[in-house]
Amino acid sequence: MPHSRALLFLTVTLLTGLPARPAAAQACTTQGPLALVLSGGGAKGLAHIGVLQVLDSLGIRPDVVVGTSMGSIVGAMYASGLSAEQIGAMADSLGLADLFGGADQRTPRALGDRRPLVVWEQGTGGFRVAQAIAREAGVNAALNRALVRGNLLARGDFDSLPIPFRAVATDLRTRGTVILASGDLARAVRASMAIPLVFDPVRVDGRQLVDGGLAANVPIAVARLQGATRLIVSDVSWRPPDSVQGENPLVVADLLVSYLFTQPLDSLSPDDLLIRPMVDSFQPLDFRADRQHTIRRAGHEAAQAALEGREFCIPPAPAERPRQEYRVRDISVTGGRTGGDATLIRRQLRLTEGGTLDVPSLRDYLATLTQLDEFREVWLRPTGPPDSLRLDVLIRPAAPRVGVAGLAYDNDLGGQMWLGAVDRGATIPRIETSGTLVLGELRQELTVTFRTAGVGRLLQRPLLGGTVGREEVRRFDKDGGNQPSVDTRELMAAVGAERRFGREWLLEAAGVLHSWATDGAPPDGTAWGGMLQLSSGPRYRPSGIWAQGMLLDRYRRVEVDARRVFAVGGVRLTPILRFGWGRDLPLQRTFPLGGVDGFPGLNIGELRGDRELSGALVVERPLFGPLSSRVSLVSGQVASGGRTVPRGRWHTGGRLGVIAATPIGPIRVEYGITRDGRNGVLVRVGEWF
Repeated sequence: MPHSRALLFLTVTLLTGLPARPAAAQACTTQGPLALVLSGGGAKGLAHIGVLQVLDSLGIRPDVVVGTSMGSIVGAMYASGLSAEQIGAMADSLGLADLFGGADQRTPRALGDRRPLVVWEQGTGGFRVAQAIAREAGVNAALNRALVRGNLLARGDFDSLPIPFRAVATDLRTRGTVILASGDLARAVRASMAIPLVFDPVRVDGRQLVDGGLAANVPIAVARLQGATRLIVSDVSWRPPDSVQGENPLVVADLLVSYLFTQPLDSLSPDDLLIRPMVDSFQPLDFRADRQHTIRRAGHEAAQAALEGREFCIPPAPAERPRQEYRVRDISVTGGRTGGDATLIRRQLRLTEGGTLDVPSLRDYLATLTQLDEFREVWLRPTGPPDSLRLDVLIRPAAPRVGVAGLAYDNDLGGQMWLGAVDRGATIPRIETSGTLVLGELRQELTVTFRTAGVGRLLQRPLLGGTVGREEVRRFDKDGGNQPSVDTRELMAAVGAERRFGREWLLEAAGVLHSWATDGAPPDGTAWGGMLQLSSGPRYRPSGIWAQGMLLDRYRRVEVDARRVFAVGGVRLTPILRFGWGRDLPLQRTFPLGGVDGFPGLNIGELRGDRELSGALVVERPLFGPLSSRVSLVSGQVASGGRTVPRGRWHTGGRLGVIAATPIGPIRVEYGITRDGRNGVLVRVGEWF
C-alpha cells in the first residue's frame, strides 16, 4: 500500500508539475523551543516567503522569529500573524520596484519633483551627490503600512505578538550586534535594514543603528540567546564565488562590499535545519516583479527539498485571539517643528483621542505619508492596553532648507540646467517658500511660490506664485528646414490653493493673470481667469495622469497626459496618451506633437498647433546591467482650429535604441523614422522638462 500511494503521488506530481510535498510535521510537545531564523539579503530575502509557504502547509509554527534586514521585514509580518500568502500579497502591493533600485532620487514636490544631480540639505552634512537607490520616505511609509497590525498588537513589546520576534541591527560606532525586542515595530525593522549610504542610520536609545547584516547577517547566535534549542534557518546571504576576476576593479569593489555583510556561519546541531535557496544570481536591490516571483519560487523549492523526509514537531495550536478594537486614549507628537507639524500629522492620519482605530483605514492613511515632504520619518510608537491605546508619534522632520541642481542634454534642443531651493518655514514661519531657475539654450524661466501650512481637515494649502520666462520657439518649413525662430516672453501670476487626497492625487485651483509678448514688441495681450490642475503624482512619474485646464478671458486651454507602466514577462510596456485643445492660444502655449519627446524622425516641436491627439507604446527590455533596449511606436496629429479632436492625416513613426539608467538620469540613444521616410537620431542625457 505505501508503494502504491507513493506511485500515485508521483504520477499526480508529474502531471501537475508540482514538486513533491515534504513529510508532514508530527504533533509533539517534548522537544525544546523552535526558532525561525531569516537572514538578510535584500531582494533575495523574498525567498523567505516561499520558505514560509512550505512551513504553513505543514503546520510548522516556530516559538520565536529572528530576522536581519530583509529577514526582519518578512519575519515581523509573519510574527504579527500574517500567513505567507498574505505577506506575498502585501509585498506585491507595496511597489518595491519603485522604492528600491529602480527608484529615482527626486526633489520636493514644491520644485516639480524633478531628478537632481546634486543636493544640499541644511543640517545633514552639506553637499552630497543625489542617491538613486531608494526613496527613504516611501520605504518608511511602506514599513508602517505593512507592520501596522503587528505594531498595534505588540504595543511596544515584541513578545506580545502572536509569535515573539527579534530584529537584529548593528551599532554603527562599535559594530556590535543589537537585538531589538521592544519599541515601535516598524522602526525596529527600519533600523535592521538601514544599509549604510542607502538609508540614514536610525537613532535608538542614543545609538546610531544600521543594517544588522554588518554584525549578524544570519542571526543564529541571537536565536540561541532567546532559548531556542532547534532552528530552521533560511539563509540567502552572499556566498563567495569559486574564482575571482581580480583584474576587474568593479568585481573587486562588489566583493569588498559583499564581504562587509558576511560572517562565518555559526555552528548548527543535528536538530537544526538549514535551507539555502538558489538565489545567488539575483541582485540585492533588484525588486522587479518578475524577479520577485522567481525568487519566491526558489525559496519554496529549497524548503521542500530541505524538509523532504524530515519530521518536525508542531506545537499545540495557539488560542485564537478575539478581534481587537483599538480605542485611542491619548495621542502625543514629539520631534516635530513648532507651528503645525503635530496638527498636520493628526489630520493626515485621522487621529483623534477617544476614537477607535480602523486598521485598514489607518494603513491607507499611512500610505499618504509619502506625499508629505515635511517629514522624513514618522513612527506611531503604540503602547498601553487595547482598550486605552496610547500613540506617542515620533517625527523626524525633513531638512528646513534644501538646495538642488540638475541638468539635461538633447542633441536637438541643446543643453539645459536648473537650480532649485525650498525653505520650509525657516525664514518665514509657517510659510514654505520654493524657487526654480531654468537655464537652457531655448528657454529660461524663474518660478517662485509661497505655500502656507494645511488649513482644515482637508489639508488644503493656500498658495501664491509667479513665473517669468523667455522661450525661443523654433519654426520649420514643411520639409523640416529651419525657419527664423520667434522670441517669446511671458509673466504669469497665480493665487489659489491645493488639496491632497487619496494616496497620490493633488488638486490645484487658482486665479491666474497672464501677460505675454513676442520678438521684443510691447505685450501682445494680457489675460485673466482661472486654472484647475489634477494629477496623480508628479508629471515626471512613469505612471500617472496629469491634466490642466485654463479658462481665461483671452484664450482657453486643456491638456491631458496619461501613461501607465505594465510589466509582462520581464518586458516593460508603457502606453502613453496625450490630448490638447485650445482656442486663441499664444504661440508658446500651443502644443508640439509628442511633447518634449517630439515625434520620431522629426525635429522636436516641428509640428505644432492648438489641437493635439497622440498615442505611443514604449517597450523596454533589460539587456545587461543598467542597459535596456527601447522600442516606441507613435501615432498622432496636430491641427490649428477645427474640431475638438483633430481630424485629418495621422503621422506614424517609431524609434529603436537603448536606454541606460545612470546617477544623472536615463541616457537614451535612439534612431527614429516616420512612415514618410523622414529619419533622425535622438541622443538625450537626463530627463527633459
